[in-house]
Amino acid sequence: MIVTLLQGLKGADNVINANFRKLVLGRAVGNAGDSIYMIAMNWFILQLTNSALWIGIMNVAIVLPGVLLFLFGDSIDRHSKRRLLVAVEFSQLVIVVMLIGLVALHIKLPGIYVGLVFVAALFGSLAYPIQDTLVPLLVEPDQLVQAQADMSIAYKGTDYVFNALSGFLISLCSVLGVLIMDAATFVVTVATFRRIKLAEPRQQHTREKSLYLNQILVGFKIISTDPLLRLLTFASVVMNFFFGGLNTYVVLFGRHFGGSIYYGILVPL
Repeated sequence: MIVTLLQGLKGADNVINANFRKLVLGRAVGNAGDSIYMIAMNWFILQLTNSALWIGIMNVAIVLPGVLLFLFGDSIDRHSKRRLLVAVEFSQLVIVVMLIGLVALHIKLPGIYVGLVFVAALFGSLAYPIQDTLVPLLVEPDQLVQAQADMSIAYKGTDYVFNALSGFLISLCSVLGVLIMDAATFVVTVATFRRIKLAEPRQQHTREKSLYLNQILVGFKIISTDPLLRLLTFASVVMNFFFGGLNTYVVLFGRHFGGSIYYGILVPL
């Protein structure tokens, strides 16, 4: 799937297209890494605690960082996107290596695993807005729609494939073996993003941090004063609550049906 996508991106053989192909490849491989450790750690927590509560806490740790992304928009604007992208992927690599060490040492403290997964998920969530801000710097304006479509395919496609594949790999070579494979995906991602050559425009640091926070508060105020936005926000919260609960039960369903293979298959459905 990744090879086919990259072949479709070849186009004219110039530096911009080459760099965009590296971004798409890094996104696909990095997203595969995200899928692998999320599936692996959910299954590991189930084996470690046999507790639906801990599985729920783990899923909160995975999902919560996405809610906090609005806090980092100003920092992304102020710094080199390529360097930030390399940094967040390398940070995920470090955390996965720490998880490998803890699993190998048979550490049985679920709170430690939840905390590390939360930090890894935060870095993983940050990667996507950073990548999206890089796209307009790598392609021509008339190529933006196609470029965003290619990035979406790289994200969604690998998500479905590697969620299912992770369950099979866990049954084949254990959670520890899968985490080692996962570390390899982040090594590839870091190496790929480091090869992107980009002269980023110099950032004008004219906006104060307090101004950015004030703009965030204005957004919350608009939601709180508009009845339709309040309703939409409340409905989104309720839907995500039930979605998070479903993620917890999918792990339990997978065990009930026969093992991690069934868990991996159920996640994309």
